[in-house]
Amino acid sequence: MLSNMISFHRRLIILATVFIAVLIVLIAQVSLLTISQGEERFIKASGRLHATSYLPTWRGRILDRKGRVIAEDVASYNVSVDGDLITGERVRNLAKKDAKSKVDRDTWNSISSEQREELIAAMLPQREEELNHFWNIIALEGGISIEELQRRVAIIKKEVEQTAKAVWVNQEEAHRIRYGNEEPFDKEPIREQREPHVVLARVSDALAVRFSLLSDLLDGAIHVEHSRKRDYPMRHQTVFLDRSTLPNPMVAFDTIEVKLENVAELIVGDVRDGVWGEDMQRNHGVWEEDMQRNPFRVKDVVDLRGYRAGDEVGNRGIESSMEKTLRGVRGQVVKHRGGEELSRIQPRGGVDVQITLDMKLQARIEGVMSHELGLMQVQPWHRNATPMAGMPLRGAVVVLDVKTSEVLALVSTPAKRDEHDKDGYPWLNRATQGYYPPGSIIKPLVLVSAMTEGKLKHGESIECVGHFFPNVKNVARCWLYRDIYKFRTHGHLEPVEAIARSCNIFFYELGDRLGFAKLVHWLQGFGMSKPLSAQLTNSHSQGSEGHFLNEDAIQDLKNKGALTFETVSISIGQGALTWSPLHAAASYATLARGGIWKSPSLLAGMKQNEHDLSLDKEAVALALGGLHHSVTKKYGTGSQLRYGTNDSEPTFTIDGVRIWGKTGTAQAPPYKLRKDSEPIKKLDHSWFLVMASSIDEAKPTVVVAVLVEHGGSGGRVAGPIANQVLHALQAEGYLERKP
Repeated sequence: MLSNMISFHRRLIILATVFIAVLIVLIAQVSLLTISQGEERFIKASGRLHATSYLPTWRGRILDRKGRVIAEDVASYNVSVDGDLITGERVRNLAKKDAKSKVDRDTWNSISSEQREELIAAMLPQREEELNHFWNIIALEGGISIEELQRRVAIIKKEVEQTAKAVWVNQEEAHRIRYGNEEPFDKEPIREQREPHVVLARVSDALAVRFSLLSDLLDGAIHVEHSRKRDYPMRHQTVFLDRSTLPNPMVAFDTIEVKLENVAELIVGDVRDGVWGEDMQRNHGVWEEDMQRNPFRVKDVVDLRGYRAGDEVGNRGIESSMEKTLRGVRGQVVKHRGGEELSRIQPRGGVDVQITLDMKLQARIEGVMSHELGLMQVQPWHRNATPMAGMPLRGAVVVLDVKTSEVLALVSTPAKRDEHDKDGYPWLNRATQGYYPPGSIIKPLVLVSAMTEGKLKHGESIECVGHFFPNVKNVARCWLYRDIYKFRTHGHLEPVEAIARSCNIFFYELGDRLGFAKLVHWLQGFGMSKPLSAQLTNSHSQGSEGHFLNEDAIQDLKNKGALTFETVSISIGQGALTWSPLHAAASYATLARGGIWKSPSLLAGMKQNEHDLSLDKEAVALALGGLHHSVTKKYGTGSQLRYGTNDSEPTFTIDGVRIWGKTGTAQAPPYKLRKDSEPIKKLDHSWFLVMASSIDEAKPTVVVAVLVEHGGSGGRVAGPIANQVLHALQAEGYLERKP
């Protein structure tokens, strides 16, 4: 009896011990679930009870200097199709459902997986036929071919599959770390496989209504969503140009109509949004670096400013450089599964950006640079070293407001793929990112630098003897000291006439007196080598800087005894230095302001870099005097279009305007009309810098820089373009015509 009692108590103790152990395990698991993983599981549980949707935002507008809308988001509609229809998963699921309905549950559960697949395969053709009919309806209603729709669906499907593979790799890696290799990893459908995808973007209101009705008939498989598209209302413009002011060989007493399709596109830019455009192409949308820089979701934390697929992203130009300002913040709505709204965050649109461009002036100048007018193609009277009359030319124009250094116009050609110039690198903005030797337009800067340094006395003259180095007549020569001009010289010159006649010897001497280091110092003071294109919008990108010799190259020249030759070459704008048309315009604007440097700006109200060069006032007056004589006196290199002996006409044909200007002809590398064509050698880049004001104003109010790649003579080629730009400025009210 006693032994039975002891045995019972032992069993009771063992049972209690086991019960307590199990209870401890349960308590530990509860603690793990409620404490360690409580927040995570609460979020997941709440997520099953709540539905979160996001409200679209919109980008800010871009306005020109006169408040005209250049870019804006406008209301639109997108037509989307459920992801499982695109991937084909719904077709298989429906075929599986059909197969199950053919047999009872017990039979289905008892047969092998191979037998099930046979039953499903038998049902697939009918469901696939229904899907094909579905796509045919969308193509027919959407006004596109079935082939085009299938191409779009295939692209979306490929993108979704690639995304799913990448997600599953990361998920499986996390699964293995947590559970090891024993527990199998099950691939769960990702969001992109479930959510609708846009197959027709930016459809009309009427089309949106038709697809809404279709959606009701097709079990909600089609979704019509409110969307926005980026519109550029001033990108397409028509300008009318008066040909009576063209050079005599081209003059016609009529007006031509020029239709422009991409006005200021290089400057304004565009957006990527991942949808189908009018050209039937799908742009790349949000890039991986966009997601990394500003992700929409990090684990379970959402940033409403972050990037998601389908968002608009600035692609280039102002749209890109001002992305943070233009981009808005999406909204958020959280609802209970029962439909009750629990919270709402309203979306905020992006901030408007006003730029300094005048889009009407921009369009006029683009018309001046168009193929239709003819100034940007080789003419027989250009007298170039090539017989290729009609060959397209490439170039740029920059127009600056002198007082503010704001950019009024910024034109680069070609600005798009052009049948006349198929290899013209239209993506390159030559106005800000094209680097060219300055040629003679640098001479006024050398003059004021030398006089400010005391290297040229007031009233002093310098004699032109034809060549700079004694007893060396074939290098460092004046342009006049050539066989074609019977080796003439300019004789003794003072600053005003030296600039007007563009005497090389005068400026060789000034450069030599300054020395290499001082010359470079002053040119950099005028903005050469500064990253001006980045400073246009305070961008953090490197921007255009141009080219200068580095320290190793300078030392190498010293070792070879060639630094003096390099110095005098630079003093007339040759040698190892380059700058952009924007640099050139900014340097002349500095002269017009009496030596106050201001970085050019493309944003209205932007704070600009500024410094005073403390230039000698008389030197500035002499430089401006030389520039005025250069374009108004017959002996000035920029005053006449010279076709031959006793055959010339004035370069500028505009009335009621005071002008200052300088030609430049700079050595250029060989020119290739096409990638597969033979290079044409011994050509020059053409420059013309002109400043102007209304006739009753003593100082310039606008600066125009014209650059024509491989154009030849600066006066003959770039000069007529500068003249037409002044006419455009007058037509748009910047140079008031006085009686």
